[in-house]
Amino acid sequence: MTICATKKPFFLAACIAWVACFGVDAAPTHTAPTPEGALQLQCGAPFRDNVVLQQKIKLPVWGECQPGARVTIRFEGQTKSTLADKDGVWRVTLDPMNAVKLKSVHDNPPGKTMTIACEKGEQKETKLIRNLLVGEVWLCAGQSNMAGRMGRAGSSRHFPPDSIDTADFPALRQMVSPKQEWLVCTPESAVWFKKVCFFFARRLQSEILVPVGIINAASGGSKIESWLNEIPGERGRHYDAMIAPLEGFGLRGALWYQGESNERDGRAYQPKLESLITGWRKAWGQGDFPVYFVQLPGIGKSSADNPAGGDGRAEIREAYAETLALLNTGMAVTIDIGDLKEHPPNKYDTGVRLACLALKHTYEIKDTALSPLYRKHKIEGPVVRIGFDHAEDGLMVARKEGFLPPKVTPGAQLQWLSVQSKDGIWHWAEGRIEGSQLLVSSKSVNDPVAVRYAYTQHPIGNLLYGKGGQPVGPFSTNGYGTKTVPENKK
Repeated sequence: MTICATKKPFFLAACIAWVACFGVDAAPTHTAPTPEGALQLQCGAPFRDNVVLQQKIKLPVWGECQPGARVTIRFEGQTKSTLADKDGVWRVTLDPMNAVKLKSVHDNPPGKTMTIACEKGEQKETKLIRNLLVGEVWLCAGQSNMAGRMGRAGSSRHFPPDSIDTADFPALRQMVSPKQEWLVCTPESAVWFKKVCFFFARRLQSEILVPVGIINAASGGSKIESWLNEIPGERGRHYDAMIAPLEGFGLRGALWYQGESNERDGRAYQPKLESLITGWRKAWGQGDFPVYFVQLPGIGKSSADNPAGGDGRAEIREAYAETLALLNTGMAVTIDIGDLKEHPPNKYDTGVRLACLALKHTYEIKDTALSPLYRKHKIEGPVVRIGFDHAEDGLMVARKEGFLPPKVTPGAQLQWLSVQSKDGIWHWAEGRIEGSQLLVSSKSVNDPVAVRYAYTQHPIGNLLYGKGGQPVGPFSTNGYGTKTVPENKK
């Protein structure tokens, strides 16, 4: 970037920090070459050397060439043929294939070659796509917290210290949409992998032991509107640039980490997120494929004088929780790994928690721990009994430091818990754990009507966790309460 060539040392340092944070890519990028032959045979954006193809589903392969030319694909014993239409677009669909099982995450299975031949009259052109694997493919989209790459600068705060040096995973590949090559994960290339994607894929692969491909489509500062494909008028510009070239490429599911730029939307974020999920599923035509999203972590500092909460990101977090009503969705809770600034350094736990959602719901690995989420409550006199999903092993009060599992704090009082009395006033409350339930009460309230937990910008301290080590999601038993959507917001 020319702007980073300034001679001012402090500005240069700022530019370097910005690159490390936002994940600007300087890795070799792929630009489709100008076709040399008269038939102008080209393949769609995802079909490059080292690609991972989704197992167990029908797989569309597409591209362009001269109108009327015959295109034939040969791959793994299959031969499929079609004619390019009047616009030169061709598309064939391969039959489902199975992934090879890995002996370990360091296994290097032999790659396959796909042959694509184009013929018209006396002319013929052929392209080869080499080192293909069949496995599991996930699309990872959002804004800067999804875009940030591994790098090395400041890595001790961002992920466990051996993460890059041990990243010898030949069957783990990444593509950054729409231009970058598929990278095979090695200790040398791992610095170019996106942090959340890397830790998601690494954990996923360690459990299912098949090749894993991740496609990153993220842009710092982007709003959700720019990613929508079903809005009045033209599609969102980021959808058009980064998602549209992938439409129909075989996926197992998608991950979404965005919302910082829409924080002030509060509850109005929910219909937008729902539109994104349903719109993308419709565009892909693969049914209701899984979509797992990150509930925003904390930022800044919360006031200890506001038991009502509802400030900062409280309402947009509730919007994420309400989106769980959609089929095949899941939410990674990150309330405990926020930071004073916009980009919390710990992306390790974010990626792992997303992977846990996929392992539990998509791959049905039943002993995977998830974040307990509010399900119901019952008022018993001055006490409110709270029930949770995913809390079968019980609850605990704990603190989390860095990448270590949360540490139980025996006898510590659970913080950021409040109850509302019939007069509408909120009061700080105490919580008592009873197995998988939480009993909430306040000495100031005899007639409670609602409970809130961590329903604030950035709750820190003694928080509530499941015994499996994942944080309980923030909740408000009366939903958003009486606060309205901010005025003058589009």
